[in-house]
Amino acid sequence: MWMLRRLIVALIFATIWSEPTFPQENPSPEPGEATFTVFIQSTPIGLERTNVTRTPTGWTITSNSQLSSPLDISSHVFEMRYSADWHPLELKIDATVKGQPYELHTTFEENIATNKIQESGQTKTHTNPISAETLVLPVNFFAAYEALAVRLSSIEVGGEFPVYVPPLGEIKAKLTSFSDDEILTATELINARRYEVTFLSPELPIEAEIWASDNHRLLRVKIPTASIDMARLDISSTAARLVRVRNAGDFDVRVPASGFSLGATITKPVEDKLIEGERLPAVLLVPGSDSVDRDETVYGIPIFGQIAGALADTGFLVARYDRRGVGQSGGRTERATLADYAKDAQSMVKYLDKRKDLDDKRIVVIGHGEGGWVSLLAAAREKKIAALVLIATPGTLGADLILEQQQLALDRMQVSEDEKQIKIKLQKQIQEAVISGNGWADIPTDIRRQADTPWFRSLLTFDPGNVMRKLKQPIMIVQGKLDKQVPPHHADRLEQVARARTIKVSRAAYAGFKVARLDGINHLLVPSTTGEIDEYASLTHKTVSADVVSAITEWLSEILPQR
Repeated sequence: MWMLRRLIVALIFATIWSEPTFPQENPSPEPGEATFTVFIQSTPIGLERTNVTRTPTGWTITSNSQLSSPLDISSHVFEMRYSADWHPLELKIDATVKGQPYELHTTFEENIATNKIQESGQTKTHTNPISAETLVLPVNFFAAYEALAVRLSSIEVGGEFPVYVPPLGEIKAKLTSFSDDEILTATELINARRYEVTFLSPELPIEAEIWASDNHRLLRVKIPTASIDMARLDISSTAARLVRVRNAGDFDVRVPASGFSLGATITKPVEDKLIEGERLPAVLLVPGSDSVDRDETVYGIPIFGQIAGALADTGFLVARYDRRGVGQSGGRTERATLADYAKDAQSMVKYLDKRKDLDDKRIVVIGHGEGGWVSLLAAAREKKIAALVLIATPGTLGADLILEQQQLALDRMQVSEDEKQIKIKLQKQIQEAVISGNGWADIPTDIRRQADTPWFRSLLTFDPGNVMRKLKQPIMIVQGKLDKQVPPHHADRLEQVARARTIKVSRAAYAGFKVARLDGINHLLVPSTTGEIDEYASLTHKTVSADVVSAITEWLSEILPQR
């Protein structure tokens, strides 16, 4: 449930502090060229070509890019020079930004950055105090992150380091966690380290993922709050996928969908737990409409990957898949709605129904977060779905959910009550404009580009209760009591609707439900102390609670027909 954090973001760089120390020397990256695709809201907007070279005086990072709207940047020259020990020396940018020439020349001497800026026919000079070991990250010139890929390997978890955003100023950044992953491409297996970094902007911290290869070169930059994702060509192709977890019974398949195919993984019970000729019950794990892969990895926790392994151990065949436009799945996302994502889930159910090793009367769909809404829509259309499990699923109208999440975010920010009310008023205006199509005149253009989408419109107008009332399948609601993203009152509303359903028992359908409220469990389904989003990065327990799986399997053993 990250949609609010992507739609409302303010990035202000101002804080200055003393120079930190680092635990070890910065390593040397492997010189060479690389090409990256830049995505906004999962839609590719252009390429950036980078080159890292070793020079007699240190290191030079160069690039050129051609990025369309909404960034609208044509970079003719980008050159960032560092010393041999990665102290900044000089930055040169010659570009066209939103149709206007833009030049920036920054020099670094004695803890001072001097910026000469040519923009809109005017020349300005601006200076900022900086730390000697600051990293230089100009906004929307992504080649600069090559230096960050080098620096992060020498930072300890919890360590802070300086970042200079020319010509705005210097801020702190913090390494909150990292994990080691493998990326399987069409030609090789890449060892990757994924760093969770928080840029400590004074108004609102900005979370980012920085991925680096084992030769300290940049692989990916992902900033969810700004809907920005930049990935190297070989790992952004549909032939590549991130191998976050591998269960004993995993194997990959491709499933036909509406004009494209979905990349999926099937997890079967291991051979010694199989009975010859047995037709297995099946579970489909449905991702939300955010940019998540089949393992649903959040803050280093492969939620679906772990659930798939645990359910397979109890005798289920489990399917999980990349959301359309993500990982190895095809399809476009810019016009997709919740209903379109539900069609993808239906395609997966039809694939399972045709498998000879499955019992077509025991196909269960499990949705997490927004995936619960997608699962509800799929269950309303697909009679082959025998039962439904909704984990941490919102229970209110989408428009109300967004306002609730905004209020929770504002409560964590150090802003005045008047500022909160201004932001809430703007959010209401945005939502009314998205739903009605009118009222955009007083809303900033950049915000409209992010908010005025078919997906957001479908989310704002979706009421899970209206769909649930029409379902005949058994429904289980699983809710962590420490969930602060989708608080427990959402499960209460879903329960009220489920109880009020018209009960019609027939040979093919059974109307019933169960609610499991789990102590000490947060939105990521792991044990936690506070459940707050701010706690995610520091979680030491990164395994989905066994209580989640046991609650589900116990209920399914009661309501599914016997073998």
